[in-house]
Amino acid sequence: MVAAFDGKTVHRVLSTFHLVYYSEYAARKLIEPYFEDGEDAAGAEICLRHLSPSRVGDSIEISASLLSIAGRKIVCEIKGTNAGRIICEGTQTQFLIDRRELDGN
Repeated sequence: MVAAFDGKTVHRVLSTFHLVYYSEYAARKLIEPYFEDGEDAAGAEICLRHLSPSRVGDSIEISASLLSIAGRKIVCEIKGTNAGRIICEGTQTQFLIDRRELDGN
């Protein structure tokens, strides 16, 4: 999960790519229990500021909280911390969809 390009480690810190991944995952886990039968969501946007590094072995926490729901659009606030220090913050947007649209049925 370190910053790396072409298989070569650039820095031994958590990469921004992985912060985005875990931020998307946190937002998904937040809304998933509320899906109705046949309902799903697809990510549409993430705006994340990577504010501070986390070294290999550090423990981080990424949290998502609901900011708004407007029709099918769901926006979550994202915050990442490491030992109480904010390492990232931003928003993640998803749209509710009919699962059959994803499955092609």
